Amino acid sequence: MKQGRIILTVLASAFLLLAGTTVWGAKGGIPGKPPPGEEPPPPPTDATFFFWRWGHMDGPHDSSMALGISRDGQTAVGSTVVVDFERAWRSDINWAITTDDAQPPLYNELQVQEDIGVIAPSRPSAAFASSDMAYLPAYDLPNLSLDWGDSTPVGTYTLGTVSYGVQWLLPVLDSVDEGDYAAIPDFGGGISEMQAMDVTADGIVMVGYGNNKRGPLAFRADMTDPLLPVIKTLAITDSVYTEQTLQWSRSEAVSADGMIIAGYGGTKRGNRAFVTQVIDPNTDPITLLSVVLPNLDGGKFAEAYAMTPDGLIIAGRSDSPRGPQACIWFVDGTTGEWVAKGLGGLSKKKLDSVATGVAYKVGSTAGDLMVVGKSKSILYPSEAFVWTGNPVMEDDEIGYLYDLEYILIKTGAAEYSGMGSQWILNEATGLSALGDRIVGWGVNPEGGIEAWVVTGYPFDVPEFTHE
Repeated sequence: MKQGRIILTVLASAFLLLAGTTVWGAKGGIPGKPPPGEEPPPPPTDATFFFWRWGHMDGPHDSSMALGISRDGQTAVGSTVVVDFERAWRSDINWAITTDDAQPPLYNELQVQEDIGVIAPSRPSAAFASSDMAYLPAYDLPNLSLDWGDSTPVGTYTLGTVSYGVQWLLPVLDSVDEGDYAAIPDFGGGISEMQAMDVTADGIVMVGYGNNKRGPLAFRADMTDPLLPVIKTLAITDSVYTEQTLQWSRSEAVSADGMIIAGYGGTKRGNRAFVTQVIDPNTDPITLLSVVLPNLDGGKFAEAYAMTPDGLIIAGRSDSPRGPQACIWFVDGTTGEWVAKGLGGLSKKKLDSVATGVAYKVGSTAGDLMVVGKSKSILYPSEAFVWTGNPVMEDDEIGYLYDLEYILIKTGAAEYSGMGSQWILNEATGLSALGDRIVGWGVNPEGGIEAWVVTGYPFDVPEFTHE
């Protein structure tokens, strides 16, 4: 699957220009099914279902979170608490798990978490996403010669009263004269909160939000020339259904090619999720085709946080009569309109869940989609969950919704990984495009907050051999 992209017949015409009028549409077929001959390759056969505790950086650090993963599943990013502020890090997953003796825990004597927050020492920073690696990197740690394989993490840092959206270009220890990153300052006014939330597979386009006097403002930045980024703010008006304009907006996710963006914004009645297609990135203002996505029936608000690499399945959460719940949005093959499907949660009484990652698993016995996130459960306010199924409105019997810790224990992966029974996996924050790697954070057996990585997640329904 090239760059993890799958072209779905049912949604291939989701953005059409017909007779001079822009409309959304769809051409039959089953959501989640690619055209004949375009099926993705089978899942890797040498991957082992394994839980890795990802440690923290050197020094007085006792809390770390993995906040994102690249589409190719090779780069994890996040933040570690240093005394009383957060510091960004990146990690080469493949290198880390092959350099170690295959037994957790992994700590930073291997430089599993590379400190990239040093661009502004003693200043808060965090990394939320990363582009793919263009080639297999090589390392020479004794000489501090690192190689990122052309991957570029994105995130944020704060310097004084100004915050910056950041793209890290080179390993910090290999760079000179601050040539290791490009930074975009906030828009001025309001709170200082400029954040780059996602980046394309090739690292050329990053999206996020900053603040002006009216509140958050979504942006799309072309980083072809990192020294002169082309920043376009996004005005979101539903030009297909309602002509509704969002009062403020936040970009949270971008497609692998940078042409579809999802997020959420504000109305007088509450937050609303949106998806927008970039029609012409060179106009000023940028030319968009936007849709304000529907809430679940009875819901008062919705927020979008993730999408598949092609941008045709959106994931996030929507309010509902039972409480906020994780959901997905897709174009219905019959009506040609965007619809919302609730995924439920781990608590049967009061729902409180959100989806933070979504991937195709076409051909899986568990369904053609996989979603991860966090949910309130009967035991904890937040636990990492995995949902699998199909993008159809009618509930079918294919798929499942479990907390990730339960899956690890019942399949034996926890025992094999030396995970133990004292972990609480609070949140899954990212998912690779193949659905085989998950990152997140939780409470470790020592009682601290720690990042974790799951590799080799089963392609089909997990076999619960440890009942």
